[in-house]
Amino acid sequence: MKILNVGWSQEYKFQHITTVDGLSHNEVRKIVKDNQGFLWFGTQNGLNRYDGYRFNVFKNITNDSKSIIGDKIYSLAVSDNKLWVGTITGLSIINTVTLDVIPTPNIHNSIGTNGVLQLFNDGSNKVWVSTENENFIIDAESLEVERVLKGYKIASVAKSLDNNYWVGTDKGLLRFQNNSNTIIKNYEIGSFNVYSLDEIFTNSYGEVWLTISDKIYRYQSERDRFIEVYSSKSLNAISEDKEGGIFFGSYGNGLLKYKRDTGIFGSLLANPENHLSISSNDIYDVYVDDENIIWVGTQEGLDYYDFSRHRFNSLVHLPENSNSLRSSFVQTIFQDTDGLFWIGTREGIDLVDFENGNSNPKITHMDMGSKGFDSLNSDYVTCIHKDSKERMWIATMSNGLYLIDEKRNIFRHFLQDNSVKTSIAASSVRSILEDHLGRMWFGTGGGLSLLIEHDEKNYSFENLGYSKLNTNSLPFNDIYSVFEDSQNRIWVGMNGGGLNLLQEKGGSKYFLRFNHNPSDPKSISNDEVFVIYEDLKKRVWFGTSAGGLNLLKEDGRSDINDGYYFQSYTESDGLSDNEVNAILEDHQGDLWIATNTGFSEFNVNMETFTNYSTYDGVLKGKFRKNAKWKTEDGTLFFGGASGINYFNPNSFRLNNLKPDPVFLDLLIDGKVIDIGQLLDDSVIINEPLNSGSVVRLPGNDNRFEIEFASLSFTSPFRNQYAFKLEGLDKDWRYTTGKDPSARYSRLKAGKYRFYLKAANNDGVWNENPIYLDILVRANFTDKNIVKIGIVFLLLLTLSFGVLAFKKFKSRGLTNKGNPKAKKSHKPIDPNLEGENIEKIKELNLLMETDKIYLDSELGLSQLAEKIEVSTNHLSMLLNDYIGKNFYDYINHYRVEEVKKRLKDPYYQKQTISSIGGDCGFNSKSAFNRIFKNLTGKTPSAYQNMSLD
Repeated sequence: MKILNVGWSQEYKFQHITTVDGLSHNEVRKIVKDNQGFLWFGTQNGLNRYDGYRFNVFKNITNDSKSIIGDKIYSLAVSDNKLWVGTITGLSIINTVTLDVIPTPNIHNSIGTNGVLQLFNDGSNKVWVSTENENFIIDAESLEVERVLKGYKIASVAKSLDNNYWVGTDKGLLRFQNNSNTIIKNYEIGSFNVYSLDEIFTNSYGEVWLTISDKIYRYQSERDRFIEVYSSKSLNAISEDKEGGIFFGSYGNGLLKYKRDTGIFGSLLANPENHLSISSNDIYDVYVDDENIIWVGTQEGLDYYDFSRHRFNSLVHLPENSNSLRSSFVQTIFQDTDGLFWIGTREGIDLVDFENGNSNPKITHMDMGSKGFDSLNSDYVTCIHKDSKERMWIATMSNGLYLIDEKRNIFRHFLQDNSVKTSIAASSVRSILEDHLGRMWFGTGGGLSLLIEHDEKNYSFENLGYSKLNTNSLPFNDIYSVFEDSQNRIWVGMNGGGLNLLQEKGGSKYFLRFNHNPSDPKSISNDEVFVIYEDLKKRVWFGTSAGGLNLLKEDGRSDINDGYYFQSYTESDGLSDNEVNAILEDHQGDLWIATNTGFSEFNVNMETFTNYSTYDGVLKGKFRKNAKWKTEDGTLFFGGASGINYFNPNSFRLNNLKPDPVFLDLLIDGKVIDIGQLLDDSVIINEPLNSGSVVRLPGNDNRFEIEFASLSFTSPFRNQYAFKLEGLDKDWRYTTGKDPSARYSRLKAGKYRFYLKAANNDGVWNENPIYLDILVRANFTDKNIVKIGIVFLLLLTLSFGVLAFKKFKSRGLTNKGNPKAKKSHKPIDPNLEGENIEKIKELNLLMETDKIYLDSELGLSQLAEKIEVSTNHLSMLLNDYIGKNFYDYINHYRVEEVKKRLKDPYYQKQTISSIGGDCGFNSKSAFNRIFKNLTGKTPSAYQNMSLD
């Protein structure tokens, strides 16, 4: 049977996890997911539990029966609340709820310290366990052990639809009936090697696939036989995705995929030049989870393909590849009527031809020498346009304007000439517009130029620019965008001159000016207007360089700017960055806005933004002004400093699985609280942190931090969380996968309930929250009876004091010459008090001089080390002497630093979010929330107020 083999390296782009990310070892042998939803990775140096953000590593500890039996892991299996761990030195079973190793003396007596090479849960509470010489079936609940198939070495087990078993042994493939403990049939297709990871795989289609050594076999049920369908190096693991594609691991030949609809095998190989290829051709295991993420255990780390992080395709410059862009810096994109893309770069023009839809691009570096324009081969091309007369116009940043009219054999190069008044206004041309009358307008660095066509070969320009004598002229000459909307209005966007609307009456031309007015929120938000766009509902949008997005409104007072005003959207509204570089509308009516940090998808009706960055596959580097194109099928192209991103939002595969949130760790003062751990002679938690668990906080430790996850591994950093402490919070509070935690401090005595909800990367919420009950016990001095008693004692002491003073005064009049020594009360240890005050001074000085709060990774333990005290001592200093917990103390300094920078003109060119990042905030949402909590204003509102 002949099977075609193709390479699909471009179809799958893998992310990589290694020891640098917390994995205990880079050789990943086995991958499973438990019934709670945690992923487990067995390596050659420990076991790893993964929640999407961090690893919990389990290793053998000498003479500790509570640790796993060995670190070299060869097999894993999952049953209800149990993880079965097969190591080279025996079997361990972990309770996946408590994370304790379950004592199994009877299993140890049977298996001993023999290496466990194969584990299989048959779905009926039975786990098959195989060593080199013996095989067992263990009841997953009672842990009773039964020997099976004596004399066979089992390499793999799978269950068929008729509840019989396929068992791969050193004596061939067995069809086995467990109930009667009989072998139905032996298929003599070769022996399975217990050390070579040979595998058997069955699925819901009733198919049976085998890997034996270098061959793949498939079962033909109608003829009750296996046929060879493919050969490769040392085949092993098998898994299936939701589309029915089957993946095979190979030790030496990478990852293979079988497409059911075509019958084609494709190979995915490691490529040192492509960081998105698999990291090694030596593969041990393949696992496809319920979100259709492909996990691959390799010799050099853990790889995974997450479809949600590769929605954005790219064209880039590769120095050693002629079929790539000539330059990474893309300034303009134009598609002609033949479907060819003209790509204007800083070093000339490329032609891109997609063979199949938008895949398999063929790139040609265009040679303009044949047109007589050799300079265009290295020019910085800013704009390309073909007009209604089929003339091609090419604008450059410093070398003027080119006209190519192939039909009429006209090739012209227009440069600014100071001695010729009718030459183009400047040789820096940034925008081209053909209006509804067929007139050609050019936005330049020296004003607006209108082409005057005397005949087919003779041209001149009418130039409109700034004039001191005419307040209706353009206010500035530096033009970046010229645009005509559906009402035939011509808008001119300028670098520093705001927005201008062309007015034509008779033969005269003048402009209505729109500039930013800090005291008028309805004015345009910034005077650097580079982008103008009209959507299908005829709404006109303006993108600025530092003021975000503006929507034109036309229902204002007619005596003020003819009734025009603007509604702005900025970072504080959710826009990823206030510098807008390009805008396109998708087929659903959402706007896609290219900024300096990626894309913002703007749902105009809901006024909500979804932001995409390099984490999602967006190219790094800022996008370029108006470098965009939309094809008829809805594919959007955006050019930038790193190349081109292109994508079709209609083809985005959405994640519809509702995530299940889980609690991970409870922390106090930055330290994880273990089950049964004592704090202030009290047990904080006495059970795992599941929904409904109780947390008991002593009055002296009335603060906590809770870390959580959603166990949705599709773009986990894009997951969202809503939490609320009932009894304190009135509304839900929100965070993302960048900071999946909540913190509370200085809680009053009482009972609280902490609720947690989660949404996946595509905003699908699980509205059923989990919860913890938080009980905060009262301090002795908090109890009412004690408080009344203290007040009574104070009053009593005061009364006695008054009487004693009167008595003392009367004695003094009679015994002035014989005063008695004054008896002092016992004070607080002055040495300790003095030391604490000195530590506070040292702490404040450290903040004010070293500004260590600028470090976003700063934690309680690091700060304690700086002033040479314990974390508990530092917490006491902060709470008792300053009146703040650690986070409130640090965030106070961070906010004050942000306020200084927002007022400082030196930082005006820096975005607000980047200022927050530089001041120690590692999350934009946390930055905005904390700043507003401490100042009462958003960062942008505070900046506007300060600049006013």
